[in-house]
Amino acid sequence: MSALTWRFVVLRSLRILVPVVAASGLALVATAPAQAVPKPVGTKPTKVVIVVVDALSKEIVDKYHMTNVQRLMADYVDTPRSYLGHVGSVTVVSHNVITSGLLPKHMGWSDDGWKDTTGLLGGTNPYYVPSSWSKDQMFAVQSAVGKRRLPDYLHAADPTAKVVAISPKRYAAWAYGGPTADSIITFSSTKTCNGVKAWRAPDGVNVPAYISQNCGRFWVNSNATNFHYDTWQLPASLYPLDGDRYVTGHDEEHPGGDVWATDAALAVMDHEKWSGIFLTLPGVDKAAHMWGSVDDKECAGRLVCDPMTHMKQAAATADAQVGRVMDKLRATGQLDNTLVVLTADHGSVPGEKFYGTTDPAVDYGYYNWYYGTYANDGPYLNPPAALKPLVDTGNVAISYSDSMLRVWLKDTSPAKKAQAAAIMASLPGVTASWSRNGSRYDLASKVNRALMTHPTENAWFTQHAQELVDTEAAAYGPDIIGTLADDTTYSVAGDHGGTQQRTQQIPIVFAGANLSRVDLQAPVRSVDIMPTVLSAMGITADPGLDGTAYVLPTRPTR
Repeated sequence: MSALTWRFVVLRSLRILVPVVAASGLALVATAPAQAVPKPVGTKPTKVVIVVVDALSKEIVDKYHMTNVQRLMADYVDTPRSYLGHVGSVTVVSHNVITSGLLPKHMGWSDDGWKDTTGLLGGTNPYYVPSSWSKDQMFAVQSAVGKRRLPDYLHAADPTAKVVAISPKRYAAWAYGGPTADSIITFSSTKTCNGVKAWRAPDGVNVPAYISQNCGRFWVNSNATNFHYDTWQLPASLYPLDGDRYVTGHDEEHPGGDVWATDAALAVMDHEKWSGIFLTLPGVDKAAHMWGSVDDKECAGRLVCDPMTHMKQAAATADAQVGRVMDKLRATGQLDNTLVVLTADHGSVPGEKFYGTTDPAVDYGYYNWYYGTYANDGPYLNPPAALKPLVDTGNVAISYSDSMLRVWLKDTSPAKKAQAAAIMASLPGVTASWSRNGSRYDLASKVNRALMTHPTENAWFTQHAQELVDTEAAAYGPDIIGTLADDTTYSVAGDHGGTQQRTQQIPIVFAGANLSRVDLQAPVRSVDIMPTVLSAMGITADPGLDGTAYVLPTRPTR
């Protein structure tokens, strides 16, 4: 092993990989950079780090006592009234919202289903799964919007500094960085290392050599059969682990998941002149999907259990990585010159009421999420029984179902849309059905408030449902939407997607950059992050962004 080794240590009674530096002080992949000179108090930051903890709701922060996240909220500018502010509240949408400043209805795609209404990608089948787009396909859709994204603004401010996006999820990485990021670091498909084809290697765009060494530290084992994980059991088997892609794992030489992503970000800080680092930590999301989010019973009553795969350890691991990023910036003298944004791409709904098909086949959850024949995925033609009344009309081209139901219709005549909306309203767990009318959705049914049994759920629906569904009202978006109750999923044990408080109430925290401890009381949304970052950095945004640029409180100048 190198002089920087990994050991299992106890952190809040959980086993987590943390670095232990040997006496020589050598770094894992790089020598330490020269110390940055702290900026004069009162000047604007020149760098931004955005950390997305995938699926991190405020509920998860509180339940699992994420102390580093809570410390950021206490010590810097928190936004107590923040919420995601759009649907589909899914990874492939939200990462692009954050770095475009556009709502889904204006950014090129609005959900994890998409209809190519302009023939942009060609072919005879216009229906796609955006999370299965190739890099070139996603870049084509982003470029067609014709607006500058965060990397473009950062390059204009300093053409000599790099912008790097890092995510173990390929579609998140493409959406986050876009076609103008200097480097995008993600995972490859399965590769061979030492004669074994069970590894994922660093991949992406302009992956640096210090990341991509053959069979090096940033290769991780993706063969789940080599490990003693417990995700072959229901409900996790609907969407089980892919080896160490999303968890740290038990291989001390090749830790994966959140540690992998954070190590890559710290290596970039060591090697590059940079102005933007966009980092995704996927572990909380994976555990939430598999085990039901905050309803995860951990190892209680299980004959086979590995805490590594569950919510408690996932939350602690993500929290530790947030601390590592802040410690790095502080130790290298860059924190006062860097605006740090901590947020999530969506929250998480526990499926207390579950209407998907519980099939023990590995990855069966994809058949719960998707229905239809796609140009780039599937086909997925085994819909959950609860959705079959809609499918049986013969008029559903594709659908996407998680904690909200969406369908794209073959025949969109008023009569056929009315038929689909009426059937949607009758499905189990549906609080209301909505029919797209140009750039908005019309309420197409009575609101079933009897299903809204969680505290404040009724009030939240009244205040936000119309606003939220309208954010994906575009020609490429769904024709009919069914909103679901706060405790309901059609897909896997815990999920994203809808208008519920539990998927909408996410943290948005601004730290570093000489910011004060005064909270921002405005209802800040994800779409507001980019305009607010640009404003804080003294960069003038182009007209036409959907987000609001908020003024971040700073400490008094000396």
